[in-house]
Formats: sequence, C-alpha cells, structure tokens
Amino acid sequence: MHHEHPLRIIRYTKKTLWLLIFPILRGAYHVFNREVLLEWLEGAWMDLLILLFIIAYGWLCWYMRVFTVRDGQIYVKEGIFYTRRRIIPVRNLSALTIEHPFLLRPLKAAYLNADTASGLLGTTDLKLMIRCRDEELFRKALPRIRQGKRHNTKHKGSFLRTVIFSVIFSSSFSGTVYMVVFWFQSGRIARDLIAEWQIQERFGTMTEEIAQHLTGIPPIAVAVGLLFLSTWFLSFISNMLRYGGFLIESDRRMISVRSGLLTKRLFYLTNRKINFADIRQNLLTKFFRIFSLAVNCPGYGTQRGSIPICMPILTRKEMDEVVPMIFPDIRLTGNTLRTPWTSWLSYVNVPVFWGIMIIPAAQAARHYFPQMAEATNFFQVMLLLPLAWKLAVQITALVTTGLSITDGRICVRWCKGTTFHTIITDTDCIAKIRIRRNLFHRINGKCHLILYFQSEVTRKCVLRSLYYAEVQKAMAFA
Repeated sequence: MHHEHPLRIIRYTKKTLWLLIFPILRGAYHVFNREVLLEWLEGAWMDLLILLFIIAYGWLCWYMRVFTVRDGQIYVKEGIFYTRRRIIPVRNLSALTIEHPFLLRPLKAAYLNADTASGLLGTTDLKLMIRCRDEELFRKALPRIRQGKRHNTKHKGSFLRTVIFSVIFSSSFSGTVYMVVFWFQSGRIARDLIAEWQIQERFGTMTEEIAQHLTGIPPIAVAVGLLFLSTWFLSFISNMLRYGGFLIESDRRMISVRSGLLTKRLFYLTNRKINFADIRQNLLTKFFRIFSLAVNCPGYGTQRGSIPICMPILTRKEMDEVVPMIFPDIRLTGNTLRTPWTSWLSYVNVPVFWGIMIIPAAQAARHYFPQMAEATNFFQVMLLLPLAWKLAVQITALVTTGLSITDGRICVRWCKGTTFHTIITDTDCIAKIRIRRNLFHRINGKCHLILYFQSEVTRKCVLRSLYYAEVQKAMAFA
C-alpha cells in the first residue's frame, strides 16, 4: 500500500484548526497586562501541546489513508476510528487526471483525480495528492495506446495554433472574472499592491495622455477601451498557460491529452465513456472554416475556466482525416431538418429590438444632457457594435441551425451566445426531448425543439421555430 505525499498532512490539519481558538483567547485575555503576559509565556506549553495535537491528528489521518492499484482495481483505505474502503475498477473510469502545479513540481508532488460516470454530479470520485513516482501505478493499469498508423493518431498543437485558439476563446468577461476572483480571494494583498504601485493614479495619467494623442476621443472612451483590452489580455494569458504545449494521442479505446505551461496536466479519457463530441466555431472561424473539437466526458474539463478541448484548431481536411480515428462513428452530416426562412424574426428580434431602443435613447440623452454628448456618442457606438455582431451571428444561425438523424446517430447544429455548436452522438444519449409552442407557433404550425443530452451538467440545445410536422416526423424514434 502507498501513502499520499506528506504535504497532504497540511490539508488534514485544517479540520482541527478550530482548536487554536483556545490559545488565541487565552493570549488575548493576558496581552494587555505586561506582568501577566510574561506569566502567560511561561505557560505556553499548553498552547504548544494543542498545536502538536493538531499536527499529530493531521499526520494520523495521512498515515491511515493508503491506496494501491492491483488486478485492475484502485483500492483506497482511510479513517482512524471508522474505516472506509473504496474500490474503483479501472475499466469503469471515464477520465483520469494527473496535475503538476508549478509550485509542487520541486517537491515531486502531483494531484490525481479519478472520475467515473456515477456518483454525485459535478464532483470528483477520487482525489489524491501523490508522489510523482507513484504515477506509474495508475498509468500501468490503463490500456496502452496502440502504435502504428492504422491504430494510432497523434496531434501536436503548434505555438501559432495555441495563440489563435487563445485569441478566439479569450474574452473580456473571463478576464473580469479572473480579476474579481483575485481581488476578493487575495483581499488585502491585492489592495496593498494597487496602493503601493499607485495603479489607479498611473491608469488615470495614462488614459489622459493617450486621449491627448487621439483627437476627438474622450478620456472615458480611452479608459473603457484600456480596461476592456486589459481584461481580455488577462483571459488570453490564462488560456495560453492552460493550453500551451498541447498534445493529443489516441487509438480507438483511449485518448491521452497533455497541456499546460506552468501547471502541466495529463488527461486519460476512455472513448466509450464520452457522451458526445462538440465541434465549436465562432463567426470568424466559421468564415475561415476552422474548427475546435471538444468532448463531453465525466471528469474532463470540469475545472473552473477550462474548456474540455480535444483538439484546439483543425481545418476541414484535418477534421475529416483525424476525427474518425479518434471517434470511429462520428460523421458530419448535412441538416435534414432545417429552420425555415420564415422564422427570421425569432432569430433577429433581440438585437434589432435593443438597437431600436438604444438609438432614440441616445438622441434623448444628447438633447437633455448636451454637456455629455461625447460620452453619449461613445456609449452608443459601444452598445451598437456588439449588437451588430450579434445580429450577424443570428443571421448565420438562421442559415445553419438544424439536425439530421442517420443510423442511430444524431448531428445537431445550433448557436448559443456567439458560439456555434455541432453535437454528434448516439440517439441513446438524448436524455429528454421538449417541444414548446406558443400562440404564434400554433397559428404558423411551428415550434421550438429543445434537446437535453446526458452530461454531468445539464446540457441542452434549442432549435427555434421549426415546422411542427417535420419535428414530429424527425423525433419519431423517441
């Protein structure tokens, strides 16, 4: 049997840290009296005893938790007074993740997460902090990826492709989330750094200097633009660090994915446990016929901010050549059930409505607040640009949305936000089908088709304003 890395003792001591409240209270009671404080220091042996108890409890929890892998089974035993044993058959694993954080690499420590398709949704079935030398125990238990052109495929993400992928999937919203998490979780440290480096003052000075060189652009416009670019750049750097050094190797049974520059991650995925393949594009990549292939597999891509990418950037030729070797049954098929052109209003109504509302609102603001005309013009443009982009996305979605069902396989195309998705899977993977009709749908003979797919997190796709009779015919298999 093997023990976890000794660093795990620190985690186990967290459960008994509340005992430190007694030395703290005792010290707070005496700290205001100098003479009594000296007497308290003489009796500090009690506090040291409590601290030793906390460390001893953490060490005992670590010592009593052991694991091993033998006969195709992962065995874990833990508990001091109440012993619990867990046995996970390796053949039932859907994903095995080995993570080497940058700070733990000098200490030869790694995190191991083992997931199956059972258990609580969104949780990891087994988490261990192991020594790096113990990784081989788990790797030997997994099926080896067969070599040779007939059985094996290998795809290495070049630096340029990683940059392109990071540019495409980075957003100012994600960067803002990272910034907010840093602000609240780092707390005082973040605020002290901002105060020490005088970031607010320097940002204001830089904004004014740039505005002086850009004639006609108000300082507030420059400030918003710089903030947008900085948060987007933060998201870009995060994606570069996460997906840099990307390498995938696969046969028809197992997929191995490596990625990460600072924190190196290694994923092993079982092909037959994959729920569905998700081909993603945005408006630009759709125009240039570039694809990004993601997969939905229990335990893969569940970390906050990560994308369950299987192949970051693929051309159509690479898609046709490589994907069938990883997923033998996946085929891109044309839509047999399409959105009719008469449904255009249900796709463009939102961006058109808000565009119509913004223009007169901006005119009214300029009329009643002429001193804020420059700021009003700027915000009007800043609001209309994403609406124009969303309108182009929705028009493209009107043309491309649809599905096809062939030999028990379903290929669904739809758009969510500004991302186009193509899901390919077995019809057995459909967990629920909903057909929704409002009053106008009943008059026009149309409906919304909502498909729910098997997944740890609820995954649904909405196909808007299809003909009801065609939907009934297509969904006859259910």
